[in-house]
Amino acid sequence: MKLLNKQIDMISWTSKEGIVTPVRFRMEEDGKTIVIRIGRILQTEKNMFGGTPTISFRCSSSICGQERIYEVTYNGGSQKWLLKKY
Repeated sequence: MKLLNKQIDMISWTSKEGIVTPVRFRMEEDGKTIVIRIGRILQTEKNMFGGTPTISFRCSSSICGQERIYEVTYNGGSQKWLLKKY
């Protein structure tokens, strides 16, 4: 996995208890827009980054016929999503 820290557009669910679940995301790669559906969430980890709460999700999806593992992070302060590792 490469470290990217690339901003992405994410569709997620939030339960009434405040639990965030990523569903699918969109990113630009080589001038093309790619939409990736989250296949499975393998691990969830809550952290504090510079005093701001973040949630990291290690996920897997079938991308172009290959099973890929990657990590997306939600920043609670800025409410932005990052593709951290791909």
